[in-house]
Amino acid sequence: MRIFNESAIAIAPLVALTVPAPASAADVTLRGSLLSSCLLTLSTEGKLVASSDPTVIGSEESGGNAALLAVVAVGATPTVNFSAPTIDGPAGLDSGAQAQIRYTSLGGSNQSYTSSASSSSQVRLLDTFTINARIVSPNGFAAGNYVVRTTTTCQQ
Repeated sequence: MRIFNESAIAIAPLVALTVPAPASAADVTLRGSLLSSCLLTLSTEGKLVASSDPTVIGSEESGGNAALLAVVAVGATPTVNFSAPTIDGPAGLDSGAQAQIRYTSLGGSNQSYTSSASSSSQVRLLDTFTINARIVSPNGFAAGNYVVRTTTTCQQ
């Protein structure tokens, strides 16, 4: 004895007709351009102070402070370049006086005191440099204001 459900037989063809057809495929493309750039920001200016040794004025003396320089790069890790430091001083500045800088960075740069140009190849896109300066003058210093300058650039 066969029992058929007539309504089930009648619905089966309708179910087959309502199954959705596969969706068509589409490529999704995302494009972008990147220009390498580097931004240097001096967040803290350094302060030079006379030492107990009358032949040195520096940022690491008691009461002095280092300069802080932030480096933010996009695209490629930069090389940070420091020019040879120079002195702006009063009339009567000893011609033998020499400006020197030294720096460290959170990324691992470590330059001891130098009067020459120097550079640091970075391994990160973000870094902070602590820059100290001093003036060494074997004949002491004339009264007045002293400034040590170094020009810092970023190259990618």
